[in-house]
Amino acid sequence: MEVKKQVNQENWDNWLIKKSQNSPFPQSWSWGDILIAEGKKVERLAVLDGNDVLLQAQVVYNKLPLGMKYAFCPKGPIIKSKTTENRHKILEELFSYFKKQGVIFLRIESSQKLSLDKIGYSLQETIDVNPSSTLILNIKKWEEELLKEMHSKTRYNIRLAEKKGVKIKPVAPPCLHKVLEGQNKAIECEQEKNFGELMRLMELTGDRDGFRLHPKEHYKKILDSEMSIQSNAYFEGNIIATAVFLKFGDTFTYLYGASDYEYRKVMAPNLLQWEGIRFAKSLGYKYYDFFGIAPMKNGVYDKKHQYSGVTRFKLGFGGSYREEARTFDIIINKQKYYFYTILRKLRRLF
Repeated sequence: MEVKKQVNQENWDNWLIKKSQNSPFPQSWSWGDILIAEGKKVERLAVLDGNDVLLQAQVVYNKLPLGMKYAFCPKGPIIKSKTTENRHKILEELFSYFKKQGVIFLRIESSQKLSLDKIGYSLQETIDVNPSSTLILNIKKWEEELLKEMHSKTRYNIRLAEKKGVKIKPVAPPCLHKVLEGQNKAIECEQEKNFGELMRLMELTGDRDGFRLHPKEHYKKILDSEMSIQSNAYFEGNIIATAVFLKFGDTFTYLYGASDYEYRKVMAPNLLQWEGIRFAKSLGYKYYDFFGIAPMKNGVYDKKHQYSGVTRFKLGFGGSYREEARTFDIIINKQKYYFYTILRKLRRLF
């Protein structure tokens, strides 16, 4: 076995879609291109046995104080083998590669269970980077069935927004307009994404709900990518809500949403979400990922979680709850990792 950098987007994405569940976009080639455009160092690595791909891991390198660094593998790595013994051999090959790169730990979000104590590596749970709990909606069903399975309040709010005159316009290139023609309910599209309105509404929402935004360049690079779709809600000629979606594999993901609280009574976010689902169906996607809710236990979500505010809203649309592995650090250099944890604790004191 050996670790090699991959250079072919088609081969990378095809393997990922085939071997993973619901096509995790953070491991897609296009998402890596977004991160590279932001100035980040990204590698697409595969563990190979001859020509057979056993593992894929798209990683982002992050600098730490005193010349240290770590690698982050969002929603990965993806491993082909199902047996623990073979999985360990594959992972050992990957960890040896990172050791040679001077990486002190590998941060992972793998949905596959990893028992690493037998091969001499420790796992340390850490704060989640991407959400570990989500809702996946099967959108292969008829629209009437999807509406029926929603919470009655959600259906009411969708109809109210329509009655109030809210109009939803996704941004789609001309080549997609023909795909959408002749459908049961016409989908009116725009041709250009609106970065200015996205940031205006994101800043309003961030101030209102008390969360920090990513740097503007992050949102800009996402909108610049062909894997993203922006959809805007109009009321009386003004954009009052917006949403950003990502398309990859068989899954359409709701990534960001923002709205103007002044217009809360017209329920634009509800209609924006429903039209996002309809748009995904129109393009032939099988699943709709709400990408992030509070963890649930026995059907009840954690009211104290940072995502609790959006969880009730998302649950109203239905979907199946999925909880993946939390975020873990695989410790490659124990001494330097211990030193890193001390620095992190000191930094949080100030």
